[in-house]
Amino acid sequence: MSVLVSKGVRNSIAFESFRILGVDCVFSCSHHGIIPPEESGIRCCLLQNEQSAVHAADGYARATGRPGVVFLTTAAGITNSITGIATAYSDSVPLVVIAGTPLNPSNSQTAQELDIIGMTMPITKYSFPINDLDTLQPELKKALEMSTNGRPGPVLIEITKNNIGSPTREEPGKVLPSKQDIPQKRWMDIAKEWMEKAKKPVLFIGGGVISSGAAIDLREIVKHSRIPVVSSLMGIGAMEAGNPLFLGMLGMHGTYAANKAVHHCDLLISIGVRFSDRVTGKVSSFSPNSKKIHVDIDPAEINKIIPADLPIVSDAKEFLFQLKDKLDYEQIRKHADDWVNEAVDWKRTVPRFDKSNCFLSPQTVIQTLAKYSGDETIVVTDVGQHQIWTAHHYRFSKPRTFLSSGGLGTMGYGLPAAIGAAAAFPEKTILCVSGDGSFQMNLKELVTAVKYELPLKMAILNNGYLGMVRQWQELFYNGRYSAVKLSSPHFSKLAEAYGIPGYYAHSSQEAQQVIEAGLKHHGPVLMEFNVVEEENVYPIVPPNHSNHQLILSR
Repeated sequence: MSVLVSKGVRNSIAFESFRILGVDCVFSCSHHGIIPPEESGIRCCLLQNEQSAVHAADGYARATGRPGVVFLTTAAGITNSITGIATAYSDSVPLVVIAGTPLNPSNSQTAQELDIIGMTMPITKYSFPINDLDTLQPELKKALEMSTNGRPGPVLIEITKNNIGSPTREEPGKVLPSKQDIPQKRWMDIAKEWMEKAKKPVLFIGGGVISSGAAIDLREIVKHSRIPVVSSLMGIGAMEAGNPLFLGMLGMHGTYAANKAVHHCDLLISIGVRFSDRVTGKVSSFSPNSKKIHVDIDPAEINKIIPADLPIVSDAKEFLFQLKDKLDYEQIRKHADDWVNEAVDWKRTVPRFDKSNCFLSPQTVIQTLAKYSGDETIVVTDVGQHQIWTAHHYRFSKPRTFLSSGGLGTMGYGLPAAIGAAAAFPEKTILCVSGDGSFQMNLKELVTAVKYELPLKMAILNNGYLGMVRQWQELFYNGRYSAVKLSSPHFSKLAEAYGIPGYYAHSSQEAQQVIEAGLKHHGPVLMEFNVVEEENVYPIVPPNHSNHQLILSR
């Protein structure tokens, strides 16, 4: 979670509150002059702008499941942070945003120059003002609890001299109702009955499984039931990629096996997912023959896109924990054994979409990175083709090791979020995978990586294009390219200008040598890979098509 505070807030009061509340690391901008007192024991990481500071706190929160904290000023400090707050809101990441104006301004107009609560209302879970520093600690505690209770999300506190007339917004729709508010007196018994009788069940897992800490319970159910599993982009890591029952990611860029299994299943158990357009494809033909169980902590997500036959408002961990001891696993295997063999076989028999004849394929780079990285490596991506190649080919085995902007698709997220993850786990290897377009959004944060000697290994797949947009123009607009060709610096040499070792590779052999050397180096390293320009991400579901109508290759 993230906290934004003004210059006018006395550091000693704020940091004493953070210390008492268990905060161990904060983020801010280098030009805000925020310095925690030594006796507080709180570390401070200063980034180059407000958007990066919020992304860093976001990365910290995703990697740890604990609060991240960032101090910012008001006015442009808030407008610069909007993208970061919206990114966290889209992916249900807990932030506490303390937006501060000077407490004793000489110009009263300055203090009221922006309607901060109004500006951020659509992208926050709660908003409220305070004007008395004596109440800061209890208000922070309240905000921290609000941001993590129920479905996580950003909470905003505005600190001003005079909050008369300032609105307080605590969105009723975001407060969890009791289970009695949705008729489901026998939801566990019904879910148990359906799962035991289903001939073609599939578990569809999302980010809610990871944020609730339910991965262990999920894996236990899958081990005993042998129900095939598919995931959203945000659910990657909840199941081990090497598990034969994990069919991969579902949706527009999902695997052949995952999309086919969901299309043909007779029971879809969806947990902690929101059915975005990237997952469903053509809504009217999404999993057409299945009963649908939808488990989500936010009732607003249920029946919003895909109608649920059994809607269950519940925390994912609570649901799976109760379910695992109630299921008759023998009955499940008895009815679904043939289906499991068929679904798992699709992983082996599908025409391969992950091979390329190019000189240095991006798939090869990702697979080589995975080969030389450990299971504890935290991988952070930007947004684009490299994001999907990483999701498909890195083979994650643990929760909270894949951090990416899923809902908003924020280019420029990768490097600052990786800095946040590195601040959380300075002893771990943090791998930031980016593209030449995304990396240029916030490349100034290279100086931050140098300043703190962070264990960042940056891998840039340089194909000279905004790759995902170019791919759509090639496949769906008859190859008419417009505004997708990029001009980029020589990234490895640019890294050296910042004081970071830079490596460059344009063949598979060079890539292996670069990755081996880069991952062994202590401190930040940038590895640039000159990959083929017009390599596409496959599979891909064309616009307005069903998920089973996917394209596997050119």
